[in-house]
Amino acid sequence: MRLSEILHGEHQRTLAVLDELDGWRNKAQPSDINEIAPLLKDVVEVTQSDITDHYAFEEEHLFPILRMNGADFMANMLAGEHQIIRPLAQELKSISQDALENGFSTESWEKFQSLSFEFIGHETFHIQKEEMGLINAINSLFTPETEAPLIELYKKSA
Repeated sequence: MRLSEILHGEHQRTLAVLDELDGWRNKAQPSDINEIAPLLKDVVEVTQSDITDHYAFEEEHLFPILRMNGADFMANMLAGEHQIIRPLAQELKSISQDALENGFSTESWEKFQSLSFEFIGHETFHIQKEEMGLINAINSLFTPETEAPLIELYKKSA
């Protein structure tokens, strides 16, 4: 499997969770946490693996290679978006974990709603950019042989 395919798969998984999260837009607070618990678990998982780990890998291993190959603008733009999205993801993860343990209060539900939809907007747009730019750049810069060490690094970081 190519590195681009691995990253694309994570993007697809993230988009599926974002779509499900968007399905809760403007809905009333669930009376039973079990109504939303599977989604909250997915949010926790995605914000860890597909945001925290994925972003760190890109910043530490892919963006330097892009910069060395003249794609400074792309690497800097995506890294800048990571700086905006990462705190949103961390806060959403925290709220989701707390809700899984304690349920939602009126205030935490409102915060979850507003934060979710801010996160959806930023992350969806970010994924679109990565799919159009980063994925193509990876396929242009690497052969299956040259990307094999990066894939191993990625598997270790995940």
